[in-house]
Parts: sequence; C-alpha cells; structure tokens
Amino acid sequence: MATTDELAQKDEHDMKDEQQADKDEKQAEKEYADFEARVKRTIYIDQLSPLVTSQVIKASLAQCANVVSTEFIENYTIEYEIPAAALVEVDNVSQAQAAVDLMNNFPFMIGGMPRPVRAVFAKPEMFPDRPRKPGLKIEFSWVKQGDPGYDGMNKLKGLMRRQEAENMALIKVKWLFL
Repeated sequence: MATTDELAQKDEHDMKDEQQADKDEKQAEKEYADFEARVKRTIYIDQLSPLVTSQVIKASLAQCANVVSTEFIENYTIEYEIPAAALVEVDNVSQAQAAVDLMNNFPFMIGGMPRPVRAVFAKPEMFPDRPRKPGLKIEFSWVKQGDPGYDGMNKLKGLMRRQEAENMALIKVKWLFL
C-alpha cells in the first residue's frame, strides 16, 4: 500500500507532466500559427527553366515584392529533367498578390527570352518542413481483402497506376518536341 508521501509525489509528478504537455501544446500552436502566416505570404512558381536561380527570381520580382527566401522544389518522382518549381516567400500578403498577378499576366524573362510560368499562392502541403498541426491525430490501418473499404482502395490503386503511366507518356512526348 502506498503512503501519503508517495501519493503526493505521484500527484506532483502527474501535475508537472500535464503542465509540460500544456506548454508543449501552446508552443506547437504558436509554431503552426507562424507557419500559416508564412504560407500566406509565399507563392508557388511552376514551370521554371532549370537555368533559373534565386537571384533571377529576386530580380524579376523586385518591381513588386521584396523576396525574403526562395526554396526550389525537386521532383524525385520523374527521371527526366523537367522544369523546376519554387516556393518564394515575400514580405507580406499584398506583395504576394502583386507577384502572382505579375507572373500570370507577363512572361518570365530569362536571358532576354520570354518563358511562361504559373504562379499561385502556396498551400501548406507544399512545404517539406511544415510542422504538425496541433490537435491532429492520424490513425491508419491496413486494408485486407474482405474489409469494407477494400474494393474502393483497389479502384484507387488502379487509377493511380493508370495516371502514372499517362503522366510518363506525356513527359516523354513533351521532351521529344523540346
């Protein structure tokens, strides 16, 4: 049987654990709020030439936005050298809007040659270093034959394989004509 001193120590230890958990949760909420603010002022630029550098992007956006950082996104799923994409963080949301409008309305110039690019506001899923959303609990399980979702998963698996084959065929055709 536990003594009152042991029970008091256990209660004190449990209370410290709860305080630490609350502190960690508040820190995670603050970190995620900062991340969301960063996402709002970041644009995603797609179909970039492999010749584009962060200095080129900074110079092209200098007339409408102050570029804070540029992060190039590599495509590991395709074996071909396709044009790169980048996440470009600017000072504020209005500058991000101006940069998106500029890049969608005028061609991107590289060495005097116009190159059409696509610019949109970034989404949280685009960031490889995004923090875990506070309060989010992810649960998963293996789907076995006979489970209620098995047929649906088989259809999705087949659809994914077909889309992958179509994408690879389009990429091969695109590079033949470049």
